Amino acid sequence: MESAIASPQDMQMLILSFILATMIFGLALDIKPSDFLHVVKEPKAPAAGLIAQFLLLPATTYLITMVVDLNPAIELSMLLVASCPGGAMSNFITLLARGNVALSLSMTAVSSLLAIVLMPLNFGFWASLNPDTAAFLQAVEVDANGIFQMLIFVLAIPLLLGQIVRHFVPVLAAFAHKMLKPTSFLILMGFVVVAVVQNFNAFMINFNVMFTIVLLHNATAFLLGFIAARIGKLDGPDTRAVSIEVGIQNSSLAITLIYSQFSGNADMLLIAALWGTWHLVAGFIVAGASQFCMKNGKHASSEE
Repeated sequence: MESAIASPQDMQMLILSFILATMIFGLALDIKPSDFLHVVKEPKAPAAGLIAQFLLLPATTYLITMVVDLNPAIELSMLLVASCPGGAMSNFITLLARGNVALSLSMTAVSSLLAIVLMPLNFGFWASLNPDTAAFLQAVEVDANGIFQMLIFVLAIPLLLGQIVRHFVPVLAAFAHKMLKPTSFLILMGFVVVAVVQNFNAFMINFNVMFTIVLLHNATAFLLGFIAARIGKLDGPDTRAVSIEVGIQNSSLAITLIYSQFSGNADMLLIAALWGTWHLVAGFIVAGASQFCMKNGKHASSEE
């Protein structure tokens, strides 16, 4: 008779799913219905960002995996992260960079909804084109329905509940907003640490290679967002919002899926965990550089 007790890995996945759902619920408390309407009324900037998010980044990542000979698990994790929607921290970093926060919130909300369909399609499509990742996917027998159900649980339902609470119980929404974001973020960082500690030997052996991969991959994401914004002829605040939105991926979603669909594969987990920490560091660097450039630009113009 099989034991009904969940394995430690299953428990980690369930807890992480709950934390991620809580983070998305906290994000939804920030979002006004007008943020969704903003995408319809002024579609140029959101369209530039979403094209970079769901088309340019996954396609470029696929090309990278075809050119550079890496472990299939690492390549698959890169494609998984590239298929994720924008992360909730992108809104805070956009604020620091003096970007268009309303645009950032709109893109995060819409990309989280679109990801329910586009993420599994993107991931499956690009992974199937690479013979190495396609063979790896076939070997682990990924459950496509399981991915879709998890995305409903951690993205769609929290977004809907957040909007309901914000509309009908604004006092509770204001209180929950203050509590949830920092708490869930700290717990999530704890899971990143746990992922590294559990695979510490692999982490130390492959750190230089993995960190280089994540650094270059993340820089590519920021650059693609910037290029899409420039092609769309967006102004400075919109350009910063789009660049940051594409550069800050919801890597915590990738970590959750790695636990649920790939048995917590060490190489995949470490890539996603490194992404989860480095993209924040890179985001703060971008925000700091943006502020420095704006101050110097104002100083130079005042001297003329």
